[in-house]
Amino acid sequence: MSLEKWITLEKLVTQMIEESNNNPRDFCFRYIVNTYPKAVHDAFDFPGEYVNNLKLDVYTEDGRNLEMDCAQLIMPKGEITCKSTINVEHQTYPIREKVESIYDYKLYLIHKTNIPSNSIVMTNIDPGKDEIFCKSHDQIFKLKVNVVTREKISKRLKILKNKIKNKKEFTQKEAMYFAYIAIFTKQKETMERLAYLFSQIDQMEPNLELDLHQVLKKMIKFHFRDDINKIRELLTMISESIFQKNLEGLTYKERTEIQMKEKDQKLKEQGIKLEEKDQKLEEKDLKLKEKNKENQKLKKEIEKLKKQINR
Repeated sequence: MSLEKWITLEKLVTQMIEESNNNPRDFCFRYIVNTYPKAVHDAFDFPGEYVNNLKLDVYTEDGRNLEMDCAQLIMPKGEITCKSTINVEHQTYPIREKVESIYDYKLYLIHKTNIPSNSIVMTNIDPGKDEIFCKSHDQIFKLKVNVVTREKISKRLKILKNKIKNKKEFTQKEAMYFAYIAIFTKQKETMERLAYLFSQIDQMEPNLELDLHQVLKKMIKFHFRDDINKIRELLTMISESIFQKNLEGLTYKERTEIQMKEKDQKLKEQGIKLEEKDQKLEEKDLKLKEKNKENQKLKKEIEKLKKQINR
């Protein structure tokens, strides 16, 4: 059966609307920065020259397991004067709340690589300065703040508009401007304009377009969470062209998300069943212990009776 026969754009959009959308900004930032690290490094104005990604898992001295948003090895460029690492954290709430974790990330990267490490927060909350000196574990360290301003968003929006107007193919760096704007804008009007521009794309590598569609989908649902009709309108807008060009790719992304959720649910159900089995085993163990105690008690009583008989 062809895909066209079992799915329509309207059904697909309804399916998108019904999907859960937890922490969309964090999810989209992590997803895009670790899927297209070099392009994001350049498009999001990370310092230095990108070399490669580093593992995100962090193990602290006190036994905690943490996970960074982004960790990269970089070479000298601009303000970066030596080979070093960067840890970039996406933050949409007060920076001070994450200072201790960021310091743990810094110590871990220095320990693992034996080279300097730069701590960066990327945010749309302006603290009024490019650098903050923070205190953690009685140590002072420098935290660089990469603030996404309306001016930076407008500049990237203009580049996207000109590319589409002139029907030119996007570089990966330029394509990342869609994610940059979607994740960091505070304006619904900007998000709506971005959705329109995305719907007008004529030339873009298919998988890249699908990945950006996922980001825009989640951020549209976030920005217009109080207006279901606007969500439906914009999701239809960004999906229509891909639906016609690459239905299988688009539905694959959606099916994959559903399959992941179904597997998570099965794991939860299996976990509950295992807990129930463990509970039953514990109850059986208790009963066995009680029976053993009774048997021991009976044995003692029998021994006592034997002694009385032998007198």
